[in-house]
Amino acid sequence: MEESESEKHFVYTLRVELSNGKVLLYPIDRENKQYLVNKLRTNSEGDDENRLLRFLWFETSLARMVIINTNAVARVTFLIDPAAQIVNHKAYPDNFNVVEKDTVIEEKETKEGEARLYVLQEEYLPQAIIYHKCKAPDDHYNDNPLLYSELSPGCLGLFNLELEGILSLRQFLNLIDNDGEESFIPLEQIIVMEFYSNLIYEAGQ
Repeated sequence: MEESESEKHFVYTLRVELSNGKVLLYPIDRENKQYLVNKLRTNSEGDDENRLLRFLWFETSLARMVIINTNAVARVTFLIDPAAQIVNHKAYPDNFNVVEKDTVIEEKETKEGEARLYVLQEEYLPQAIIYHKCKAPDDHYNDNPLLYSELSPGCLGLFNLELEGILSLRQFLNLIDNDGEESFIPLEQIIVMEFYSNLIYEAGQ
C-alpha cells in the first residue's frame, strides 16, 4: 500500500505497556501499524469466529519480528509523531538492555524521561531475545531474557502461519543452534520474543 503525501510526514511507534509495568517501544511502518489496528479493532468489536488473539505479532526495524503474549499486556498505544521531529526513527530500541554501550547506538529519552539505547546497526543485536514469565535459574545458566546468537535460519519455519491462525499454534518453540543443540520453550511461558525474520523466512524465500 503506497503512502499518501500527508502520511509521509508522520512516523509511528508502537507502545506496549505490560502488566508488570514494563514499557516496550517499537518503530513500525504504516503497513504494520494498520495490520495491528485492524486485528485489534476486529477483536474489540467481537470476532465472528470467536477467536481470541493469543499473540500480537508484527515487524519492526532492522528486519526484526516481534511476538507479544496478549495475556501480559495492559495497554497498546499507537503513537504518531511528525517525521521532522524524530531522528533515526528506524533505529531499534533496546527494550531489554542487552546491547553493549560501546556499539553504534544513540541514547534517547522517552516521554516519561526513561533513557533507552537505540541500535543503528543490526549486527549488534542478538539473533533472538525471549522475555519469559519464569525466574532465572538458580545455577545462573541463563538470565531473563534469554539471548540467542547462533540459531539456524529457518528453525521457526511455518510459525508465521500459526500466528496468522492458519495453522494451530505449537506448544513448544524448538530452537536449534548451528551446532545442533536444541532447546524447547513452552509458548505460553513467553511474554515477548524479538527475533530476526530469517528464523521464519530463510534467505531467498
